[in-house]
Amino acid sequence: MAFENGVNWQPLEPESRGRFRSFSDAVQFSFKSLYLERNPFFAQIADRWKSLFPDLRARPLRFENGTLFLAVRNAPAAFIVRPKLAAVRRIVAALPGAPAKFSIKLEIHA
Repeated sequence: MAFENGVNWQPLEPESRGRFRSFSDAVQFSFKSLYLERNPFFAQIADRWKSLFPDLRARPLRFENGTLFLAVRNAPAAFIVRPKLAAVRRIVAALPGAPAKFSIKLEIHA
C-alpha cells in the first residue's frame, strides 16, 4: 500500500524531511525567533499607568514611531477620554526618558 489515491504514504527518508522533526518543533522555533522590541519608555508607562491615571477609561496599547496608542472600549469612552488627552500628554511628557516629541492616538478595542 505504497500509493493510495495517488498519494505515496511511505515515510520520508530522514535526509529529505527538513530541519524539524515535527510541526510543534517548527512552531516553537518560529515563536522563539520572533523579534520583540522592548521600549523602556513604554514599559514605564504601562507599569505606572494605574497610578498616573486611576480614573481614565483608557489603557496604553503600544508606542511606535513617536506615537503612543491608547485603547478604549467603545466610541462613548473615546469621546470621554478625548478632552483629557492634552493633560495625559503633559503628564507622560514629564516622565523620565520621554521623547521630546510624541503624539497620542486612541484606538477602539472591545
